[in-house]
Amino acid sequence: MQSLELEVSQPPLGATLFVPAKPRAAAVILQGSGVHDRDGAMAAFNFPSTLYRRLARDLAERCGLAVLRYDKRGAHHAADALCDYSVTSRLADAEAALMVLSGRPEIAGLPRFLVGHSEGAMLAARLAQNRPGMADGVISLAAPFGNVFELNRFRARKLALGRTPEVRARGEAALDFYGRLEAMFKAGRSLGPAEFRQFALPWLGSGYAGWESYDWLRQHWQGVLESDPTLEGLSMLVVQGGRDNRLWDDNVERWRQWCEERPLAAFLELPDMGHDLNDARRKAFVIHEELVPALARWLENRTGRA
Repeated sequence: MQSLELEVSQPPLGATLFVPAKPRAAAVILQGSGVHDRDGAMAAFNFPSTLYRRLARDLAERCGLAVLRYDKRGAHHAADALCDYSVTSRLADAEAALMVLSGRPEIAGLPRFLVGHSEGAMLAARLAQNRPGMADGVISLAAPFGNVFELNRFRARKLALGRTPEVRARGEAALDFYGRLEAMFKAGRSLGPAEFRQFALPWLGSGYAGWESYDWLRQHWQGVLESDPTLEGLSMLVVQGGRDNRLWDDNVERWRQWCEERPLAAFLELPDMGHDLNDARRKAFVIHEELVPALARWLENRTGRA
């Protein structure tokens, strides 16, 4: 297997392309929310991870996919750097990555897929619908059903009902944060990166992590990622974990019903999979052993070759 160093978007973002000896199809991995590097880490925020590197290698070695993954904007900035992070910029970078992948001679003429995790799955679905013809299908892994702003507020409500005063106080603070933001959204206010940082710092650790931007939160509140790529004739595989405690309590059932109503959508629940595609029964991080074989079976049905 080859490992090629590339660049996507403008200004350039570092990327790595894994290419098996005889690729059968190709894919771009779109990470979840946050300023991850191509492997999945957010070093400035003390979040070490190799999730996407492991996933890319497994997809290359076990599914025959040429897999591109790339650094997100802000991945190498310090934690106190001002953030200009938005859904719009994420979609633009994802499209640029797909174009870079499509232009590689190693995968010329091969089917192309978008593999998204968490918020990245929402972006993959939106991009596939926005740019019909650029991708041949979408794999959605641990996606929230609905916008991330409302999901964060749902999490805050759960914290506000927590067992200890400290947990309840953090939940109440987060609810205050999201309530104030929504009031500004409704009033049509705009905040630049520096203004938002000044506004949000009192809620650091309670609803605000430090990498978010005002535009990113507002665009989720507006529902800009609501999409259905099956309307463009694209196949979609939705995989949800039964032990994913970061999403809605009924997230699995929402997706199950959504897929049942769409002939081009397939649904798979892995009962022991957590949000990070991990086997929640194990203490050490391991990608759930049933995930990649399931993706391989779905790809085989889509391409006849993968």
